Amino acid sequence: MSEEIASTPLVFHGSWADERFFLWAESAEAAPRPRGRQPKLPPHPHAATPAALRARLSQVLPTIDWAATPELTCGIFLPTRRDTPLLPPWLMPEPPGDTADDEEAPVVLGAWKVSGLALDVLPALDLLIALPAASADLYSRQWGDDLRYWSAVAKFGLELLARQAYLPGLTEHEGHYRAVWLPIWDTPEDRTRLKRLTEACPPVARALFEAQASPDPTRAPAPHTLLESFLKQLVDVAVRDWGRAHLDARHKPPTGVAGTWWTALWAVEGSILASPRERRELAALYEAWQEWLAQLRGAAEAPFRLSFRLEAPETDPETGMARKPEWSLHYFLQANDDPSLLVPVEQVWSARSGTLEYLNYRFENAQEHVLAGLGLAARLFPPIKQSLRTARPRACTLSADEAFAFLREVGPLLEGSGFGVLVPPWWNKPGARLSVRAKMKADPNIIGKGILSQDALVTFDWELALGDEPLSREEFERLVALKMPLVQVRGQWVLLQPEEIEAAIAFWKKQQQQLSFAEALAMAQGATTTINGLPVSQVQATGWLADLLEQLRDGEKLAEVPQPRAFVGQLRPYQQRGASWLAFMRRWGLGACLADDMGLGKTIQAIALLLHERESGEGPIGPALLICPTSVVGNWKREVQRFAPSLKVLVHHGAERERGTDLLDAIHAHDLVISTYGLLRRDVETLAKVAWDTVILDEAQNIKNPHAKQTQAVRQLQARQRITLTGTPVENRLSELWSLMQFLNPGLLGSQASFRSRFALPIERYQDAEAAARLRGLVGPFILRRLKTDPAIIQDLPDKLEIKTYCTLTPEQVTLYQAVVEATLTRVEKAEAEGESEFSRRGAVLGALLRLKQICNHPAHYLSDGSPLPGRSGKLDRLTEMLEEVLEGHERALIFTQFAEMGQRLQHYLQTLFGVETLFLYGGTPSQQRDRMVARFQEPDGPPLFVLSLKAGGVGLNLTAANHVFHFDRWWNPAVEDQATDRAFRIGQTRDVQVHKLICAGTLEERIDTLIESKKALAQSVIGAGEDWLADLSTEELREIIVLRET
Repeated sequence: MSEEIASTPLVFHGSWADERFFLWAESAEAAPRPRGRQPKLPPHPHAATPAALRARLSQVLPTIDWAATPELTCGIFLPTRRDTPLLPPWLMPEPPGDTADDEEAPVVLGAWKVSGLALDVLPALDLLIALPAASADLYSRQWGDDLRYWSAVAKFGLELLARQAYLPGLTEHEGHYRAVWLPIWDTPEDRTRLKRLTEACPPVARALFEAQASPDPTRAPAPHTLLESFLKQLVDVAVRDWGRAHLDARHKPPTGVAGTWWTALWAVEGSILASPRERRELAALYEAWQEWLAQLRGAAEAPFRLSFRLEAPETDPETGMARKPEWSLHYFLQANDDPSLLVPVEQVWSARSGTLEYLNYRFENAQEHVLAGLGLAARLFPPIKQSLRTARPRACTLSADEAFAFLREVGPLLEGSGFGVLVPPWWNKPGARLSVRAKMKADPNIIGKGILSQDALVTFDWELALGDEPLSREEFERLVALKMPLVQVRGQWVLLQPEEIEAAIAFWKKQQQQLSFAEALAMAQGATTTINGLPVSQVQATGWLADLLEQLRDGEKLAEVPQPRAFVGQLRPYQQRGASWLAFMRRWGLGACLADDMGLGKTIQAIALLLHERESGEGPIGPALLICPTSVVGNWKREVQRFAPSLKVLVHHGAERERGTDLLDAIHAHDLVISTYGLLRRDVETLAKVAWDTVILDEAQNIKNPHAKQTQAVRQLQARQRITLTGTPVENRLSELWSLMQFLNPGLLGSQASFRSRFALPIERYQDAEAAARLRGLVGPFILRRLKTDPAIIQDLPDKLEIKTYCTLTPEQVTLYQAVVEATLTRVEKAEAEGESEFSRRGAVLGALLRLKQICNHPAHYLSDGSPLPGRSGKLDRLTEMLEEVLEGHERALIFTQFAEMGQRLQHYLQTLFGVETLFLYGGTPSQQRDRMVARFQEPDGPPLFVLSLKAGGVGLNLTAANHVFHFDRWWNPAVEDQATDRAFRIGQTRDVQVHKLICAGTLEERIDTLIESKKALAQSVIGAGEDWLADLSTEELREIIVLRET
């Protein structure tokens, strides 16, 4: 698999056709146009090859054997303009020149040929249920709307299978019979859902046709035909495949055609091979089966269905106990289109001529329908049969065991057979079960011992509860002696099951035990749901533990710590609150994730915490370790020097870094060690020996893969406090959140397997709101996330916030930079020695400055060789990291560069990397196209990124849809940059604007920026309009500016 295939953006599509699921994809790369005569059905110019499909799918869904999946070519109808199928805007390459005529051309339905993969229904199910919920990220964008539709259909089919909503059936074609499993959707909820899915079917899902057939859109299958074909195939194949392994070989099938039918139901093909005599019997069986199916369908289409309501014994209001032991099961008619409408069967028996008229409903032969339904239900539940001995059955009485059987088994079975079932409201509530309550008791003196360790022990007292009531051992034994599954405790009906009784007996043997503080906290937050097999219904804390839990729930509403005395500058109010929150989490020994929006100053808050630790009088403070991407090492060093110059900083980076015992000695001589994820992985053996006071991970999404080596290395570090800084705590998968929390507070979210089953699968695949709420409650106290739009934040921000971001050169950039510097100084010195003209010298200097700026941008910019961009430029790496946060926050950005060539490469690279439409405007953009770009960007759903050349886009444009401005390279007249910034920061802007100036540390960019800042008040008159003033510098002054320095 080539790296190019693996990185090319794709948008996957697929649909059901001819009992196969056809999967294909649009690609950002255009296929070579075929030479010679065009075929009648032209190939899609941007369809991915089957090899590209297999390569990408093997990455995102490795559980399917994509290499063995057969290829298939199909025809498809797609929206087409000027003989080209339309592509998603973010995937579409930048069209050359003026595209006004193209955009005004009509869109028609064109026929195209696409190659892809043909999946059987079960692999298709694996693919479709694995698709994530729709979002704006790249991983989500690569799945087309048609696949998302089929994902919803597949999940509906999976639910039918889970509920066993299917029946054995027969199909007949020209005298040949086949045994099948058929889905049933006869409940009002299922019929409504099927109708909505039919209405939601996108046109592209019906657009496939055989590649050899003549294209005819009128022959496209109807939505309901396509939908039912998929669901029938899914249910039939799944029941055979999944059920075959669980057949009991000891039970022989019945004799005759019934046995032949049964055997065929589990065979792969399902075909029934029969003799002429058996064919006649099969025909009779088929006819009887059709009559039975017609009865079921008739009942489903009737205005009412038979419904059963279970009622508990009547309770004495004085004693709260049942007056008699019998339960009752009452019969009703329930409206199919309004399940809340119930009609007692007494009204059926009193109806004249057997026709029920109720409100605006009319039910013909209602008495016959009720009797037939009761007869069928009696086969499933014998107590109903007893009531049929009366002329007008309306209810039956049940023992406690029979009521339990109805609740546990018969009710769901009746519901699956098309009947309505109503049970007491307490049945589905957790309070109707045996459970455990825990009471935390912690050492009150532990708080005075400094920072709390997660290994500190907490004692628990347990008590058993049944429903809402505590249960003593004597009460429990008395209830067990009743030997009844449904018992009444202080007027409340609850369930007492044999397995719970066994667990409770074991529970009494160890009522008190000790857990670590981390385990106790996980239980208090709801992460631990069972103890010894019994559910935990309540956790009560006392003393300082109760105070901690309350403060955790309050988040930012904590007592503020004063700004550290050694902090140079002034924290904004929200930054003060953030530093106080970090200090609070430190006091309790808890890991903390600061996930503020980009630009709110996560770095500054972390620095303030480091100073606070050293001023708080906690005693000896060990060194702190900061791990960050290589691209921000220099930025961190400068920020610490600026805001906390009293901290002694060691940058552990580069080939000349210290190792072994020398490294350990150097670490203990400094307050803060800054290193990178890559070096941590290499030097973890040494770094893990240090008792760190604090470990901070910047851009903590770098540990999102729990199995990656750098993630495993990070977890080996020992620290009193662990902190992560990230603007995107979750990017694509919830497993990333688990990995983050496993570093911060190990064990809080349980094992990865339990987290996946309890949270990841329900939330990602089925959008389970209850699971999402439970997860928020668990992790919320440990994550502080503020947005720029929060009312408490926006009032603290200036209208325009300028941020300088220092980037680290890559080794390739360093080599090129030094080579150009040496060549430039040699050339200038030679020019001076040989008395060359001032014009010649100026030209050499300006040319060198241009080349150095290109190198700072990217080696490929300097070389102009069209070479790949990823991983070669510290500035580009930092830009993409910051843009990732911009897109995650659904915000928009302008990216300015003075180089049209670099702008074009940025546009293509960012569009490919993020999968979002990216505009590019430069001096050669025609005026009409320029106006359309501006209007497109300003639209509410416009592209999120706009790359502009500084001169062409710096004046005359209104781009207030953006609230981020990035200056990728610097123009040395601040007025020119300010003009560009004002494209977003102008009248009509309703949000604060963040201006990010990217500067390569140690290069001429940093030195000239320092020079400009020192003369900013006079910059316009002293420095001039461009870079010409640099050419007038002496050789020594020039050397001082351009020579590369250590950062």
